[in-house]
Amino acid sequence: MSPAPQFKKPRMSEAQRQRELIDAIFSPRAADASCAGTQQNGAQWQMGLAAYRGNGRAHACNALRVQFPTVLAMLGTETFDALCFSYWRTCPPRRGDLAWVGEELPAYIETLETLAEWPWLADCARLDWAVWQMSGAPPATFAESDLRRLVDGDPAALSLKLSPSVRRLSSAWPIVTLYDAHRQAHPDWEAITRAIAQNHAQTAWVWRPHEDLAAAPSVELLDAASDRWIAALDAGQTLDIALDSAGETFDFAAWLEQAIRQGWLDAVADRHAPSDAMGNA
Repeated sequence: MSPAPQFKKPRMSEAQRQRELIDAIFSPRAADASCAGTQQNGAQWQMGLAAYRGNGRAHACNALRVQFPTVLAMLGTETFDALCFSYWRTCPPRRGDLAWVGEELPAYIETLETLAEWPWLADCARLDWAVWQMSGAPPATFAESDLRRLVDGDPAALSLKLSPSVRRLSSAWPIVTLYDAHRQAHPDWEAITRAIAQNHAQTAWVWRPHEDLAAAPSVELLDAASDRWIAALDAGQTLDIALDSAGETFDFAAWLEQAIRQGWLDAVADRHAPSDAMGNA
């Protein structure tokens, strides 16, 4: 009788290995020795997991301090670290890359009754996260052909695609004022208190300079007309509808000049053009 064929276990991808290791670190049950592709077992495996838990939590806290400087400045180091440890246990990371560890922190903040008296904090965290994301976003690909299409095309058929290195963030709170105030070495706490008391809604415009990829992203306050304009572009509206949304006070020519210079636009799309023709334009 011929021996049964032996099959090799397929090699685990790096993403799978990281996912299983993360599951093991956060699992309340003892992990078996095959988890994450390891051959360890028993006490040695448990000691390894304990080390990963401790080191992972510390590394995550350090990463979150970098990713959420405004929240850190608002809460102070001790309270922020406590928030990080609670977040680390409650919301296990979905990826092994620490660059994404803070992805769910803004939403997590909203669930905490202990922070309910700080209703602006979650949006401040969202602004911090937007700035962090823009730091590594790819640059715009706006080309001369896009400009020609914009000049020659029908506004009712054209739409403007924003660059991946820009972000609009709307809030019921003065998030730009709070962001700017906490960038100062010595924040003006009275001004911060007044801004919160006024409960003035603001929309932040986050963008990374097009010509200097190493530069820190900029955060600006959008005026009402620009906010309506960018919201319309975000929604995929055609140029004519977006201009109507912005209103008569919006200076399209001035905005376009700055948008091209700063890399806010990625492309101009002609909805009447076949997709293959656009690709060859």
